Amino acid sequence: MQDVNYMFVPLKGYEQFEATTQIIIAEIIKRELPFEIIDEHNNLISVNYNNREFIIHEGTISDANSLIAYWISNDKWMTKQFLKRAGISCAQGAVLKKDYSVNDLSGLQFPVVVKPANTDHGIAVSTNLKSMEDAESAIELAFGYSDRVIVEEFFTGREYRFLVVDDAVRAIAYREPANVTGDGVSTIAQLIEVKNSGRGEDYTHPLLKIKSDREVLRHLSEQSLTLNDVLEEGRKVYLRENSNLSTGGDSIDVTDEMPQFYMEVAVNAARSAGLRLAGIDIIIDDIKGNPSAKSYIVVELNAPAMLSMHNYPYKGKNRHVEKYVLDCILSGK
Repeated sequence: MQDVNYMFVPLKGYEQFEATTQIIIAEIIKRELPFEIIDEHNNLISVNYNNREFIIHEGTISDANSLIAYWISNDKWMTKQFLKRAGISCAQGAVLKKDYSVNDLSGLQFPVVVKPANTDHGIAVSTNLKSMEDAESAIELAFGYSDRVIVEEFFTGREYRFLVVDDAVRAIAYREPANVTGDGVSTIAQLIEVKNSGRGEDYTHPLLKIKSDREVLRHLSEQSLTLNDVLEEGRKVYLRENSNLSTGGDSIDVTDEMPQFYMEVAVNAARSAGLRLAGIDIIIDDIKGNPSAKSYIVVELNAPAMLSMHNYPYKGKNRHVEKYVLDCILSGK
């Protein structure tokens, strides 16, 4: 694995846009296509090509994907139904409404994951919950963001984001959960502060700052640690289980290391919902092991596909995915 080589320079004149939108605008400018900023606060632009106008939201949301495909991918429970129909492995789970009973969870084995049914960016996601008490607390948190909450069995492994464009995998990133490595002197809080330098508060940057929220404190507590503890030199400590970049995770390019089996899983997962352009989240127990239906689960389908993690990873190659994505959008299929 390469050393850290994260180097993101905002696109001059467009720094206020999310990084993924900046990447697409840069490609549009490179191709000398006429475009218009419709609403910079909502990352909404239009581009003209072959006498046709194409509307692009947040860099990847366009009519490249149908409305029904977008709707399916935007609902985590609905996504499960389409993955199952296609014979793709996903976690066993239950969907809860606010009047739920603990009996609704009787068929599930701990540890579990709790998440809102229709949010993204890791909002209110709690993982590796080992007791009903912890699960109920996480469910209450999740109901603050959605009227439906999914509880599903926890699957051990690493989470990868596959960028699928027109039935081809164009990039793969291992999203490592937020972490710090000790130097023998600094507290965990101080290590977090140092690692946060160069990261953004929002999506105008590919990598976001680590925030010491409730989930971080809980995860540290499970390791008998607090923010005030000093880590010995070289010791890496994970601050949460979920690997979203929005919660301080690191993106590490692994495109050249991934077995073909899982690339085919990603393509089939996108097809299951009719997505031409998508980010597919897959947890794999060991990419060096024997691949099978039991060695992975597909976690989510993301029609809004974050491109910046593939072009500006914390470690690894810039995959220049914008050319494939813009081709897909402008193909007008």
